[in-house]
Amino acid sequence: MGEVMATQTVQIVDRGRGPQLSNSRITVLDVFYYLHRGYDFEFIHRAMPSLTSAAFEAIVAYVKEHHGELVEKDRGADEFHRQSSIVQQGLGGIFAESSSNLSTEERVARLQDNMRQKLVEKNGAGHPD
Repeated sequence: MGEVMATQTVQIVDRGRGPQLSNSRITVLDVFYYLHRGYDFEFIHRAMPSLTSAAFEAIVAYVKEHHGELVEKDRGADEFHRQSSIVQQGLGGIFAESSSNLSTEERVARLQDNMRQKLVEKNGAGHPD
């Protein structure tokens, strides 16, 4: 007699992180990000090797039922990342937006100047005695 192989039905559950696969930590939004931008299973599977075709199909079915809601959540995530980038750029330093019109040599020179200035500040130079 042959061996009987147990199969597990993949379901979408919510364990507090939003809807996710019952058999992994992959969320619907993790996959929806790619689906919404036109990527197919093969591409998504390369980004998430543990994603099976059965799990992908379960997510696709969920997306069909909740598309509008997922689009809004995706839009909110994009806006959050956009706002975070603006805040980080405002902090300056390595987060500052680079000038795309500068040559590589000019960027290197600017970074070297910034490093020299930081070293001077660290060593206490420029402070009145």
